[in-house]
Amino acid sequence: MFGPLPVLHRLAIVVGALAVWIGLGLWSGLMPDVPMSVGPGLLIGTVAGVVTAWVLLHDFHGSTPAATQRRRRQAR
Repeated sequence: MFGPLPVLHRLAIVVGALAVWIGLGLWSGLMPDVPMSVGPGLLIGTVAGVVTAWVLLHDFHGSTPAATQRRRRQAR
């Protein structure tokens, strides 16, 4: 979704997504109104963070720099 990013930027997106979702899972586990304990809240938050990071960093169009260069060379 974001295109080809350096490794540090991809790592920052993964860590940020995990921190947000794990924090939300922990918060929902600690809230007395939500019928969930801390363990499942952390697990659900971790899974949601991993899925969110994958969706944010996955290239759904399948375009890689090498494939783009091949198409440009063939067009010439």
